[in-house]
Amino acid sequence: MTDQPVTITIKPAGPYLVHGPVTVLDSEGNPIELPPAKTPGVFKLCGCGRSANKPFCDSSHKKAPEAP
Repeated sequence: MTDQPVTITIKPAGPYLVHGPVTVLDSEGNPIELPPAKTPGVFKLCGCGRSANKPFCDSSHKKAPEAP
């Protein structure tokens, strides 16, 4: 990893935007491959609990009839 800081931006009723180099691990400590990113170095973690691709956001929060 580099010295680039990692930041997490919480979007109201939406995902957590993770900026910077991180490794996401499953419950057994194995690395999880990050999904393709629209913006290099940024990925989204589910913040609403509705994603079919947890822990990553699949934009299911946008289809919800009300904010989570």
